[in-house]
Formats: sequence, C-alpha cells, structure tokens
Amino acid sequence: MPTVKSNDTLLSRLVPFGLLGQTKPQHYREMLGILWENRKELPYAWNVLNHGVCDGCSLGPYGLRDNVLDGMHLCMSRLKLLKLNTMTALELSVMNDVNRLRGMEPEQLRSLSRLSHPMMRRKGERGFLRITWDEALDVVCKSIHNTAPHEMSFF
Repeated sequence: MPTVKSNDTLLSRLVPFGLLGQTKPQHYREMLGILWENRKELPYAWNVLNHGVCDGCSLGPYGLRDNVLDGMHLCMSRLKLLKLNTMTALELSVMNDVNRLRGMEPEQLRSLSRLSHPMMRRKGERGFLRITWDEALDVVCKSIHNTAPHEMSFF
C-alpha cells in the first residue's frame, strides 16, 4: 500500500498552491489579497508594476525586470508596497493637528492615505500647511546647499 505524505490531503488536492494551507510562504494567497486590496485602481496598479521602480529594495527593478535575475521579477515586498502608490490622496485637513498625528501608530499613519501635495510645518505652527512644489524644492535645495558634503548621504 502506498504511503501518503502528510501534506497530501484532500484539501491540498482541491485547493492547489497552498491557498488555504498552513505552509509558508503563501505567495499565491498573498497575491490574491494584494489584487483585492488594489481592486479599485487595477489599471493604475498594473502601470506602476509594469513601468515603475521598486519601493522596497535596492535591486534596481524597472518594470517587471531587473539587473539581477533573468526573466520577470516581481517580489512580495514590491507587491505589498503597491497600495502606497494606488491609495487615494490624503484629506489635507488631517494634517492640521500634529498632536493627533503623534498619537497614531505607524500603520495608522500609513492608512490615512498618501500625500498628493508638498506639506510643511513651520516653527510654532500647530499643523502642516500645503506649499507649492517650487517652495518645496527651494527648501530642499537650500538644505542641501547648506550641508557639508561629508555630512550627507542618499539612499
């Protein structure tokens, strides 16, 4: 009589790829969850994956390829961060009170949505104010200009 492997169950034969099993990693299940999470912005999400760069690593992927692996490369880190690109713009009034934001956990802050405009908090102000892109770039350029080269690094 043939022996049956412990993971060869009726459930595993009916539901392939570990979608319902306990075995890790469960990439297919996670991919389905990511698909569902981005369901309202699927064309945009596909555009980000197909033409964008990875927000989560330094392998240098461009689109669905990179300079490390042959063929298509789409890691779970990149997929998990996809929602950061497809979420709606933040309601700017949320940024009016820094004390409220300070009491939030990082995941709660990320779930608020994404910044669609540059924001700045000036000394003594209770919250952040929307500024123009020109103002934002001026602030960044002045900061870089006023910093000694040996005190800077970029990632």
